Amino acid sequence: MARTKRTVNGGGATRSVQRWTRTRTAPPVVISKKRRDRSRKAGVGRKIKLLQELVPNGGESTGLDGLFREAANYIVCLQLQVKVMQTVLDELSPDI
Repeated sequence: MARTKRTVNGGGATRSVQRWTRTRTAPPVVISKKRRDRSRKAGVGRKIKLLQELVPNGGESTGLDGLFREAANYIVCLQLQVKVMQTVLDELSPDI
């Protein structure tokens, strides 16, 4: 709020009046809920397509639950492969 001064002329006498007035500010940018939801759904859709491309047989799974199950199994398989490779490397490398 800002304080403003005004001069009032009433019956030949001049007097000063102070009033508190609200200053207007630009309204905040508001994104509609529909637009925000549409944007969120598009982002989720892109991520699901990317996951389908990364997971073997990801495009063939039935629904999202199948895709997530395939992704989880694939991650477990990759972790197992890393452990096997680490074991082979440890066995083949000379002791220092």
